[in-house]
Amino acid sequence: MTRRLLACLVLFIAVPLPAQGTFKYIFLRNSNVPAKDIAKFLLKDCPNVKIVGGASKSDYTLEARETRSRKGLRIVLDDSFDLTLFDPEGKTLTGSSDPSLGIAVKDLCRALKKSVMVEVVDTQNLTQSTDARGDTSGGAPAAIVNATTGRRTHTDTDSIYVIVNGEHALLDCYERRIGCTTIAPGKYFGEQNGDGVWVNYQMPLTHKWVRNHYKVAGSW
Repeated sequence: MTRRLLACLVLFIAVPLPAQGTFKYIFLRNSNVPAKDIAKFLLKDCPNVKIVGGASKSDYTLEARETRSRKGLRIVLDDSFDLTLFDPEGKTLTGSSDPSLGIAVKDLCRALKKSVMVEVVDTQNLTQSTDARGDTSGGAPAAIVNATTGRRTHTDTDSIYVIVNGEHALLDCYERRIGCTTIAPGKYFGEQNGDGVWVNYQMPLTHKWVRNHYKVAGSW
């Protein structure tokens, strides 16, 4: 009986226990947002992601910037937290922009969990023009606003031809109300959930992050 119990103990010790979770490490650079503030939200939304003090020990590099701007005559400044995550090769993995640091970090965590490479091969853009000058249907106040607004032209991406995980897919813009930001051919990181694909894209000049939402419409 004793030998049998000893043999069982030896087998139990010899079998490796399953890992409790694989940690990912982030190095923070070019940031004016305190690391402790970011770490607080990381602990909440992706507890297996930690901030480390050296780039050589990290899996990713994060740039976190808080900007404040005043619009018009407003007394209160508008906050914007812009987070950009880079892979080990220095390529932009994903990013998020939001007035709330917590939401920006939450978007970052979601991207880390569901990230896929989306190669945009070609795009079909939709351009719409409106001329509100002379429109008096809304009365005198609306006519003044329309005269000031004048002519507007808006271009958005109607559909894109992509390659995801080796498959050729045609994606239609799902954001019918506001449209999808125009995006050039190239490789981007995105997220897939069923027939929905979100493509992360950083706007030029402003460097703000947007997330275009598309639906799989077929193949090409």
